Amino acid sequence: MADSDHSTSLSSVSRRELLSGAAAVPLFQVTASPTKRSPGAADPILPLWQEWKRLNARASVFCHRWQRLESHMMRSVGVPQVLILSSGDSDGVRAFSHAKINRAIADYDCPPKIAAELHADFAAQQARWDAEAARLGFEEAKHQEGEAWEQEAATTDAIFRTRAATLLGVEIKIALMVKLCISGSDDPDFPLPQLRSTLADVKRLRRTLEALFPNNGETRTAVGAIERSLFVDRNNIAHSQTSVSK
Repeated sequence: MADSDHSTSLSSVSRRELLSGAAAVPLFQVTASPTKRSPGAADPILPLWQEWKRLNARASVFCHRWQRLESHMMRSVGVPQVLILSSGDSDGVRAFSHAKINRAIADYDCPPKIAAELHADFAAQQARWDAEAARLGFEEAKHQEGEAWEQEAATTDAIFRTRAATLLGVEIKIALMVKLCISGSDDPDFPLPQLRSTLADVKRLRRTLEALFPNNGETRTAVGAIERSLFVDRNNIAHSQTSVSK
C-alpha cells in the first residue's frame, strides 16, 4: 500500500519500564535560538519537542526518586514473602501473596496449623512494608512516575501525528526515534509508524521544494536521498521483523 502524507494511525509509544541508564543517554542537540528567528521557528513540532524534553527530564527525576525509595525498602524491610517446604521438595516454594500461599498449601497438602502460621508471618511482613511505604510516600512516588511517563508518551504521539513544516521538524522526529530505539518502546509496531510519519514529511517537503525550485537539481538530489534512506530503513526493519516471526 502506498504511503499517504498522514493516513497512518500511530500506536501509543510508552516507556513505563524505562531503565534509568537509558534515560540518561543524551539526545541530538536539536535547538533553535530564542534570540533570533531560526529556519524552524514556524514548525509546529518545535514547541512539542521542547515540551517533550521538559517532560522527559521530569519523568526521569521521578523515576530515579522511585528507584531510590524502592532500594531503601528492599534493604530496610525486604519484600514480603514466606518459604513453604515439603518433604518431597527440598527447595520448597516462595510465596509473595496470600493467594500464592493458598495455592502452595493446596499443592503441598500443609496442615491447617502450618497454613495459619504462614499467613500470619506474611501478614506481619506486609504490615511492616506498608508502614514504611506510607512513611516514605512510596506509592505516591510510583504514581507520580507513571503519570509523568504517560504525559511524555502523549507528547511523543503528538509529535509523530504532527506534520513537519521544515527540515528541522524532520530532524526532531529522527532524533526522537533514535532516543526511543535506545530506551525502548512498548509499541509492538515501533518504529514503523514513526518512520512512515517522517517519510510522509520528507515527501511533502520534497514536492514543495520542487515546486519552488523546479530547476534546482541539487535540492532534488539531497531531499531524494533522505527519502530513499528512510524508505530503505523502513523496509529493512519490516523484513527483519517478518524473518523473526517465521
